Amino acid sequence: MPCVNTRAFFSKTGRAKYISAIDLNNCVLRAVRRSRLPVWKTEGFNPHTYVAFVLPLSLGHEGEREAMDFRLLEDIPYDEVADRLNDALPPDIRVISVSVPIHKNADIAAAEYRIETDIDKERLAGFAALNEIPVEKKTKKGIAILDLKPLIYKLEISERSFSVRLPAGNELTINPALLLDAYQKHYGLSPSPARIVRTRIFCADGEEFC
Repeated sequence: MPCVNTRAFFSKTGRAKYISAIDLNNCVLRAVRRSRLPVWKTEGFNPHTYVAFVLPLSLGHEGEREAMDFRLLEDIPYDEVADRLNDALPPDIRVISVSVPIHKNADIAAAEYRIETDIDKERLAGFAALNEIPVEKKTKKGIAILDLKPLIYKLEISERSFSVRLPAGNELTINPALLLDAYQKHYGLSPSPARIVRTRIFCADGEEFC
């Protein structure tokens, strides 16, 4: 039976930001079962519904356009697929659109985030203009010192938030919380509450992932 590769874009906001990647997977799998969509299952002695998430979010972060891939065993209108999933998902996880995948996961190179917190626009601009922005990043081999300066692809500052584009993907993923933490430490500021929302994902050529 032919399979139709399918990509669903969804938002994960509000209370759903506290759902881990594993719990999100379980939540979506339950929704798929309740929706009765003909989603392809793996073969073998223990077949299970196949759903793959693109670039999982860090716990505590929200996402406005996350992506997950699966395969449909029947040709079903995409609007119906979205509606049936939304009927089975919790209110803080909403399918926005469903389409045929265009890019591969390996094409992902960056992600853009909106960080809502109390900031001083002039201080942040001065911080971004530094020649180096050293931060500590956990790696498989331990703690490494990384210079964030060349890794900030884009930075836009507004009154109570700023947006930043950082590396993301198989090669390197930078958590935007590292940048916020480095900014606060540079000026000796106490950590303040921040809402971090991933807004878009990009390919290496700058095209939005779709």
